[in-house]
Amino acid sequence: MSKSNQQSNPESRRQQLRVAQEKAAKQERTRKGVIIGVVALIAVAIVGGVTWAVMSLNQQNQTAATVNTDYTVMVGSADAPVAVDIFQDFICPYCGEFERANGADIAALVDSGTAQVRIHPMNFLDEASQGTKYSTRAANALITVYKAEPDKALAFNSAMYENQPAENTTGLSDAEIATIATSVGVSSDVVATFTDLSNTSFADNSTQAAFADGITGTPTILINGTKFSGNILTAGPFRQAVEAAAAGK
Repeated sequence: MSKSNQQSNPESRRQQLRVAQEKAAKQERTRKGVIIGVVALIAVAIVGGVTWAVMSLNQQNQTAATVNTDYTVMVGSADAPVAVDIFQDFICPYCGEFERANGADIAALVDSGTAQVRIHPMNFLDEASQGTKYSTRAANALITVYKAEPDKALAFNSAMYENQPAENTTGLSDAEIATIATSVGVSSDVVATFTDLSNTSFADNSTQAAFADGITGTPTILINGTKFSGNILTAGPFRQAVEAAAAGK
C-alpha cells in the first residue's frame, strides 16, 4: 500500500488518533505527577520548617536557667519585669569593656524600673594580679558598699571599671580603691572597712555558685535567665534586648 493510501484510510487515521490521545493522556499523567510531587515536597518542607522552628524555640527556652542569687549585688526593684544577671571579675578586660559600653544603659534601665540588675562578683582571676588578689579585694569592696550603702553600689561598680587595671598587673592598691569609692559618695566610715576583707567569703561563694550554675567565663550576661549572645562590647544591643524582654517580645 502506498503512503498516500495509508493517510486516506479511515482505519489508519483512527489508529493515529488513538496514538495521539494516548500520548496526550500520558503527558497529562506525567504533568499531574510532577505537580503532586512538588506539592508533597513543599508540604514536607513546611512541616520540616515548623518542626525546626519548634525545636529551635525549645532549645532557646532550654537555655533559660534559674541562677543562685544568694551571693549577688542586687540593684533595682524586685518587681521589675526583667532580671539581668551579670557575672563579672574586676580584672577581666572584657567585663570592663562591657561595663564601659553599657554602664549608662544599665543605670537607666534600673532607674526606669525596667530591670533589676544582679551582679555576681567573682574572684577566679586572682592569679592574674601577681599575688595581690586584686579580684578578691575589689569584689570585697563592692560587696561592702552594697551591704552598707546599697544606693552607691552601681556607681562604685562603674567607677571601678572606669579605672580598671590591666590583667596580669598588681591591680589597684587599697588606697586607690578607697579613693574611687570616696569619689562616688561612699562614706569614709565604710571605706575604712575595706581592708578588713570581711566579705571575701561572699566573693568566694558567689564564684562557686556561678560555677555550679554552669557559668564558664566572664562576662556572662543573662536576661530573664537566658544568656544574651548579642554584642556586649557596643552600646545598644544589650539595652534593646532588655527592653524587648520587658515588652514580652
